[in-house]
Amino acid sequence: SPKRTANKETFLAINSHQPWDGPIAWYEAHIHSEEGWNMSGGLFPGSPIIFVGHNDSLGWVHTVNAPDLIDTYILEMHPDNSLLYRFDDQWLELEKEIVSIKIKIFGLFNWTIKREALWSVHGPVLQFEHGTYAIRYAGLGDIRQVEQWYRMNKAQNFKDWKSAMHMRSIPSFNSVFADYTGNIFYLYNGNIPVRKSGFDWKNYLPGWTSETLWDEIIPFSKLPMVQNPASGLLYSTNQSPLYVSEDSDNLKLESLPKHGGIELTQNNRSLRLSELFSPKTNLTFKEFEEIKYDMYYSKQSVVAKYVEAIIHAIDEEDSVLQTSKAILKKWNLSTHPENTEAALGMLTLTPFLKWTYQKIDEPLLIEYVRTASKQLMDTYKTLTPPYGKVHRLIRGKQDLEIGGGPDILHAVYATNYAPGKMRGFSGDGLVYLVKWDSTGKVYSQSIHQYGSATSRPDSPHYSDQSALFARREMKPVWRTKTEILQNLESSYKPGEEIKN
Repeated sequence: SPKRTANKETFLAINSHQPWDGPIAWYEAHIHSEEGWNMSGGLFPGSPIIFVGHNDSLGWVHTVNAPDLIDTYILEMHPDNSLLYRFDDQWLELEKEIVSIKIKIFGLFNWTIKREALWSVHGPVLQFEHGTYAIRYAGLGDIRQVEQWYRMNKAQNFKDWKSAMHMRSIPSFNSVFADYTGNIFYLYNGNIPVRKSGFDWKNYLPGWTSETLWDEIIPFSKLPMVQNPASGLLYSTNQSPLYVSEDSDNLKLESLPKHGGIELTQNNRSLRLSELFSPKTNLTFKEFEEIKYDMYYSKQSVVAKYVEAIIHAIDEEDSVLQTSKAILKKWNLSTHPENTEAALGMLTLTPFLKWTYQKIDEPLLIEYVRTASKQLMDTYKTLTPPYGKVHRLIRGKQDLEIGGGPDILHAVYATNYAPGKMRGFSGDGLVYLVKWDSTGKVYSQSIHQYGSATSRPDSPHYSDQSALFARREMKPVWRTKTEILQNLESSYKPGEEIKN
């Protein structure tokens, strides 16, 4: 917020991680109408609205959270009738309906099959040889998600946006909001059921009692949220809502809803943001951008713990292992493309790396190191190639070095697609950095991992942003009609041919 920036500006980073390819990869769009709709941001192909982005007045970003919104019940079935189940002191009959399901075979033929669907007071029912189960999900039957996002798109102030969030049709996601007046807001959004104490809500539940059947979700006012903290700082990296700002502004454990399954842990990105923001009290937009593209693991991170465990595990006289140990000892936990220790570190860690630490037996850790070392020696004849030689962004004819890694602020999740070679497939994709100056005027810049023609290999825009993305460079977001016309390549109206 303006409390923490050099020129009393408001900054917002929009950077939700998604796969780089497929139906839920980000597509960048600008939607403008003559009725007050003017959003820039990201959507999934086929969506009529922006999911994350900004207009002239405000913006927001979502990150995935994991509240417990689903319960599974064991049903007690009647011994003589497979459609009767016990509920309190009654035997109720399952609702039955024949549903038609269209499937595509080998991508060529359409086929319709018919199946029996069953329903209980809890929700849909599944029958197996080992038992009959019912599922209850918060938000079941609510189809107004697009309407809620549309209202968020059209909002012109914090009150309007918050009113849209009160719909509760989007059943989960963390949300971080900012606006032109300097408001910032964090919300742990979740349709958390009001559950009674006395049951293990993390396990299968008895479906024969109304005591486990909930019909309400906790009110909006009881959700974890932080509004305009004194520190002027909020962030969300899929971590616990207990760590979204400085300690003095963070929520307390006792404030979290009961039986909500809310996360309690941090990850590397939240640790790094805390470390990087702490000394910054007069932040410039350039410094804000540099923090977003940080490429270090924290010394308190899971990665640091695993590296220590690997170093401790290697006590053999094997010369390659001893050299690998020395390299890992020297590694400063950077994932910059030029770093010469990161390749061994990341090739070793990637097969098993999780956000939370899970102890791995020492012989297995050594085997991971041995495998990574062999791949590097066979491919590069050295254990210390620059990380960028190993870690690549590949798109069409482009094969580019790229930094970053799993749970890094410059997040790149990669697969080991060939010996000693890693290829990014997820993480940072569409990135927006937005600022409102002290007068409320908006400016933003963005970048996409590929380009705007995500499904057309013959288009120059299939990969024309990839080199910029790999160099961590961004482009301006043109929002006014004048700016757009000055940079227009082609235009069309639905039903007409494209005019170049």
